Amino acid sequence: MFVQKISGITNKWALPKLDSRQLVVLALLMGLDLVLGKLTIGTNVIKVGFVFIAISLIAKWYGPLWTMLIALVLDVVNITIVNPTGVFFIGFTVSAVFSALVYALGYYQQNYVGWLRIILVVGVITLVVNIFLNTVWLFIMYSHVHNMTTFLTLLGPRFVKSVIVFPIQVLITYAVLNNGAVKQATKKIFMS
Repeated sequence: MFVQKISGITNKWALPKLDSRQLVVLALLMGLDLVLGKLTIGTNVIKVGFVFIAISLIAKWYGPLWTMLIALVLDVVNITIVNPTGVFFIGFTVSAVFSALVYALGYYQQNYVGWLRIILVVGVITLVVNIFLNTVWLFIMYSHVHNMTTFLTLLGPRFVKSVIVFPIQVLITYAVLNNGAVKQATKKIFMS
């Protein structure tokens, strides 16, 4: 995998320089993330989005620092340019950066990403970010009555949605990260 070496020791926390090919791939993945943000399947109650595909690939190929930086940039670009009718709230940016960190810690430098690793990564993001943090941000933004009943009212439907979407996200992530084309692209872009 692409990683910067410092004194012969691999350092996943370094911000490696990118060559032009790697920079173009990163830009394409950022564009893919913005497009996938507009694509959802389902009803108003339960929607399955596919943004996690692009950020998973960024995490697998670029490491924690690049992935967190890109997640921050994409969140700001998405709310200010792509979807300017939305409301910017720093909490959702924190959620995006934290998710990026978890993805990168789980997928970076992994030639084969196994089921258990994907279940753990998606599980942590589902529980900590989707169910807890994002519910707290919605509670802070939109709730006029700040009590536990209101919080649980927001939490219930989000929990049900997350339980339904979790296995779908695990299956898609496994299929994408272990795809032959992704493995071939990894060798071609980052090993040559």
